[in-house]
Order: sequence, then structure tokens, then C-alpha cells
Amino acid sequence: MLRRRSGSGGFLVALAALGTVDSAAQAVGMSRISAYNLKKRVGAESFADEWDRALRFGRDMMFDYALERAIYGVTTIKMHLGGAFEFQTDPDVKHLMKVMRVPPPRRDTKAHPRAS
Repeated sequence: MLRRRSGSGGFLVALAALGTVDSAAQAVGMSRISAYNLKKRVGAESFADEWDRALRFGRDMMFDYALERAIYGVTTIKMHLGGAFEFQTDPDVKHLMKVMRVPPPRRDTKAHPRAS
């Protein structure tokens, strides 16, 4: 679990790590409404820009994680009577379906210009 940091900086760190406003707000001990109020404040344009960057980063990480689980799967361990174990690695169908429903995140093309 993330260590609670007060203020908007802690929220941005949580947002980048967790990828959702609800989870980030809960991690730093604020409500979702309070988080959005911080973003809407007059003079908080730079905070709003950082919010957008952190949210994009967090969602990219979530998508990559879901895609990795969908491709490489998850390992399940079954214990049978008599103490025998069975290890099985299969694609995570639940994550595969999520990845197929959600369009991939748009990568920032300005940060990485294409070679001509």
C-alpha cells in the first residue's frame, strides 16, 4: 500500500501509481470530489496538467499490466488429496477480454518523434 502523503503532490504520485482517480484519492485519504475540486481551482492549471500526465501514465501502466497477464497468463497451484501439487499457467481470459474491449492508450508522439 502507498504511504499517505498529504496534499496534491501525494495525490499525483498515487494517481500515477494506481491509474484511477478513485483509488488515488482513497490512497491519500481524500474523497473523489475533493480531488476534482483541487483540479478545478482557479490558478491550478499546472496541477491540472500534471493530473492529466499522471492519469495517462497510470492508465498506460494498467493497460500494459493487463496485456502482460493476458499474454503470459497466470500460474495457479492446485493441491490434490494426498499432498500432490499441480502447477498450471494459462492466459488470463478475464484480462484478455478487458484488453480486447479497451482501445490501447495513445502514446505521446511529441515526446518521441519518429525518425524520418
